[in-house]
Amino acid sequence: MRPALAVALLALAGCAPHFDVGGTDWAKPDAHVQQMTLDESECARAASRAYWTPDLILGGLLDVVRVKIENGQMETSFDSCMRRKGYEPARS
Repeated sequence: MRPALAVALLALAGCAPHFDVGGTDWAKPDAHVQQMTLDESECARAASRAYWTPDLILGGLLDVVRVKIENGQMETSFDSCMRRKGYEPARS
């Protein structure tokens, strides 16, 4: 594998969005762990399909930018879904 390709793959792997399905990033009064896990899983599933950017077939830096935009769209979708279900970000 060429070094440039390996570096690009590692960079993209580090850009994946993080959806908390462990129950620590979101809170809802009187929510049980089972319901919270179900809600987080549903929102993560919906968010994983909630992006669209054109595939320019150019690769390189343009793909890194495209993936970053898609990740932002997925994170926004996940956050909106959790808020619609009555959750708020948990305080650290």
